[in-house]
Amino acid sequence: MPYIAAAANGLFAEFGLEVELMEPAPGPENVRRVAAGGSDFCLTSVTHYLRARAQSGDLAVRYVAMVVQRDPISGLVAADSPFHQPSDLAGRRLGGPVTSGLVAEYQAGLEFLGLERSELVPVDYGKAPAALGRGEVDAVADYADLIPRTRRQAGIEVRAVRLDLPVYSSGLVAADSLPADVVDRMAQAVVAALCRQREDPEASVGSLLERYPDVDPGDAVEGWELAEASIFTEDPIGSMDADRWATTIDFVARAHHLPAPPPESVYRPERLLTKTGGGS
Repeated sequence: MPYIAAAANGLFAEFGLEVELMEPAPGPENVRRVAAGGSDFCLTSVTHYLRARAQSGDLAVRYVAMVVQRDPISGLVAADSPFHQPSDLAGRRLGGPVTSGLVAEYQAGLEFLGLERSELVPVDYGKAPAALGRGEVDAVADYADLIPRTRRQAGIEVRAVRLDLPVYSSGLVAADSLPADVVDRMAQAVVAALCRQREDPEASVGSLLERYPDVDPGDAVEGWELAEASIFTEDPIGSMDADRWATTIDFVARAHHLPAPPPESVYRPERLLTKTGGGS
């Protein structure tokens, strides 16, 4: 939502950038598209990035700014349930597919916090919220900003018990061939777009609906507000830290059984601790 508005209202142009927004490719394909020269940048999760590396080998693309500073994986629970913090979810019934990446991330997150894994109740991803609504499971694993959709599917009020893991979730990936000044300006523009979105969440709804007319505007605004806590943290938005990166790569690789590449090959070292503007 912030980036669609930035393209429409000229924010990218303020940073000297002419930007064409492309439809996102599924999963790791976004990363491979940048590596192949089909796009210059993409916004993607660390999981998709590491999976692209695992499938395609070394790619000449690296992270240059982190957007979602803390992992938003959560246990989505009934609003009237007794579950309020991650320790309440240890050993509880978790609805989801056995092969789900979200389930893997959630279970690994509990272990990261020193807690017992949840008891997995196998159910299709699309049917898990309904099982939550019927009381057949205690939680479903998903990102906090998807509460509006989960609430509709469950037929009950839902809230998120955030694991609030201190690992990066997603950010801006750039082709290695791009010069530093272009990368700097794009990182600054992305941060500026997020900060403007925070100031006035409803301002970008019009641009979003022009591109995706079937989107529910109320869901879009609520989802953004739920995502804010993982974007605007104690760390400056857009910044990257070497220790946080080491923790992130280890966590994601373990959770999804992926190779852990050398951290310096995942991000541009010169971008570490770069304050690209904005902040919490």
